[in-house]
Amino acid sequence: MYNPVKMNKLLLFRFPELRESFEKETSWNEGVETGSYVVYEDVFMPFVVKSFAEKDKDKIARIMSFIEDLASSEDFEERNLIGVAVIDNVRMYDIEKDFVLLMGPHTKKVFNDWSE
Repeated sequence: MYNPVKMNKLLLFRFPELRESFEKETSWNEGVETGSYVVYEDVFMPFVVKSFAEKDKDKIARIMSFIEDLASSEDFEERNLIGVAVIDNVRMYDIEKDFVLLMGPHTKKVFNDWSE
């Protein structure tokens, strides 16, 4: 079952380099209990955009693997988190074309569902 705290902890586990940014962005709120949609949009998305802009292949591979893992979740809310906080936001940046080329099958499904 979807749990925002679990999702935030998972993000920090998979991307420990986001700890400082996470603490800065959530210090005004509830820390790890901050809504995961806010965290993924305000902490994870800038990291995604920067990694693509810098063409950092290692980070991009980790990002796409993480997104695919969540997109393949049986929990609708976890898939929705990726749709709202990541895929919907990817379209606002110049990285969409590169992002689409690297999507796994589950991410493609979420992407296509959000396109309709």
